[in-house]
Amino acid sequence: MQLSRGRRAAIYGLLVAGAIVAILAIFAVWTARQLLEKDNWDQTTQALIADDSIHTALATYLVDQVYTNADPAAKLRDALPPRLQPLAAPAAGALREPAVRAVEKLLDAPRLQVLWAKAASITHDQFIALVNNESRAIRENGDAVVLDVRPLIALVGDQLGLPIDGSRLPESAGVIKIMDAQQLDAMRTVVKLLKTLAIVLFLLALVLLGIAIWLARGHRREITAAAALSLIVAAIVVLLLRRVLGNQVIGDLANTSTGQAAADSAFAIGTSLLAKIARTLLLLALLLLLGAWLSGPSRLALRIRTFLRPALLARPEMVHGAVLAVLLALLAIGVIPGIRTAIAALLLVIVAVVDVEMVRRRTVKDPVGPVAPAAPAPAA
Repeated sequence: MQLSRGRRAAIYGLLVAGAIVAILAIFAVWTARQLLEKDNWDQTTQALIADDSIHTALATYLVDQVYTNADPAAKLRDALPPRLQPLAAPAAGALREPAVRAVEKLLDAPRLQVLWAKAASITHDQFIALVNNESRAIRENGDAVVLDVRPLIALVGDQLGLPIDGSRLPESAGVIKIMDAQQLDAMRTVVKLLKTLAIVLFLLALVLLGIAIWLARGHRREITAAAALSLIVAAIVVLLLRRVLGNQVIGDLANTSTGQAAADSAFAIGTSLLAKIARTLLLLALLLLLGAWLSGPSRLALRIRTFLRPALLARPEMVHGAVLAVLLALLAIGVIPGIRTAIAALLLVIVAVVDVEMVRRRTVKDPVGPVAPAAPAPAA
């Protein structure tokens, strides 16, 4: 049965709409999970401090702050005899690079790691409190989300022999502004939307694709394959956008080679969850496409169905159970990339069940008997 022109246009319109909504859903889920879930925030901050280029950039910043607020040149000048005091400033400058290398090693120390994790955790608590309008104290302080690394500066100063009283540091020293009041107002609106849109957009994408498949009576296998391809395209678009936006953001933020490397690593780590979500969707879509192909007319697919025919027709529940057992075993040992959450695992199981059912239903309609060999090529 051929689809009418209007119905075919509606089906492919739904597939395109489903792909667009899927792209938006990926970004919404990523933003909600990255910003609102403390576990993901903590994992990201730990990954940031473990990166070598960010190590270097943070060590340089901490040493700069120590030099600005402890004035090592003045301390050297006081310690030197009058004839050598003019050498204090050059000596302090020469010691800056060794100090950066020493601080890089210090950042691996458990005490500094704990201070970094605490500062990042407080920043996340600030953000959540502010977007929910639950932090009067911070709101009175200027409605800004900041990363306070003054305890790190004080500890680094002690380790370098340049003690600094953290409570006497200028207000601007060691306080990195993450988001100002204007950005925060916009973020409040976005977060409120994300709390519901992350789920709504995901379900809407499934509904649009499901309606397209339902409308394609007599051609549902082909449209299922098209739906899988639309999800594959959506996942690839997200991965490409991540690369393009990353190049743009990093180019705007980084002014030095050290800053470039740090910004590159920070963006890669900060958007790693986005890439994982896109790759998970890509994996699920490829699995759905495989099921559509196995239930199709190709000779290889027919041979595979013929081999599985006895089990698919006589004991379909055993085939479903075997497929689920294999998937669960692969999930348990962690060999399936991108499947790290319960929702992703559930979607994987659902797609596998749909695949087996598509193949079983097509097998019922297959002719009984061996597959005819390919026709010989006509003689020249």
